[in-house]
Amino acid sequence: MTSASPVLSVVIPVRNGGEHFRLTLRSLIAQDVEGLPWEVVIADDGSDHAIEEEFSGLIGEGGGIFRVVRLESNGSRSSARNAANAAARGKILLMMDGDLEFDSDLVRRHLEHHRKGTADIVMGPTCDTWRPLATRFQKWADSRSMGGQPAGPFPWRYFKTGNISVRRELVESVGGYDESMIEYGGEDTELGYRLWRSGATFHWDPGMIARHQSEIDVRMHARRMITYGRTVLSYTLRKHPEIGFLLGNQWVGPILRRPRRPSYVLMRTLTPVLLLPAAYRLILWWAEKVGFPGFLFTYVSVGGCMIGLRGRSLDLRC
Repeated sequence: MTSASPVLSVVIPVRNGGEHFRLTLRSLIAQDVEGLPWEVVIADDGSDHAIEEEFSGLIGEGGGIFRVVRLESNGSRSSARNAANAAARGKILLMMDGDLEFDSDLVRRHLEHHRKGTADIVMGPTCDTWRPLATRFQKWADSRSMGGQPAGPFPWRYFKTGNISVRRELVESVGGYDESMIEYGGEDTELGYRLWRSGATFHWDPGMIARHQSEIDVRMHARRMITYGRTVLSYTLRKHPEIGFLLGNQWVGPILRRPRRPSYVLMRTLTPVLLLPAAYRLILWWAEKVGFPGFLFTYVSVGGCMIGLRGRSLDLRC
């Protein structure tokens, strides 16, 4: 990298990265950016062994593009992401995760979108179905959000860190990630809402693929959704009550709450039954063992959020 200020900063929070992070580093080293100055800023979020020591060979191989910010972990992904963003020098932030593998043109393609002024925010997919034996759940996961959609604008509620780039000044103007969010998930969705509210534009490019290395099964996903509903989602809806309709809390309110259209009354009547612990465990078991029909995965995901929103926890051990 030249001494010129970087055009783009790849920012990655990581804690005990392991072999998945090793693949991410190799993918970064292999990037072809056609001579443009860029950098990688790693927020080492309290790893048991310092990232600079454990991955010294790879970070050294990448030369001057790598910088590490060491943190004492407090369990907040928002804090780690903010620390990486604050240390970055590029005008564009490419927010990634430490368990991705991708082709050598990914950084360049993000840069090209911003150089052309496509949008303030550009996102590509993080794909699970690159595996030859991808499960039905992984295929369902890839179909969520913008999965399968052609290139073009995307809604703020699909803003997802992992493979997304944004002009740094925009992130700074809305205050970065909310560090009150210390549990799993949702910090990116809430930031996406504030960016959209500030007037930012969003673009989806399905060709810029990052292959997700960590595997998650439907039962693990269910646990995460219940935790998310009880903690971060609940907090987000208190902070931004105006977006409750989009995030699903309309189904867990009083049956005759406005709007009182028949479809709403019906769903609010059925929801308590569908979220009974016995019903949820049964459908989760079926989705896990059979994986068909696919809409059961949606039930497990949304239902888990709704259970959490009602302040409940479930023992989902096998």
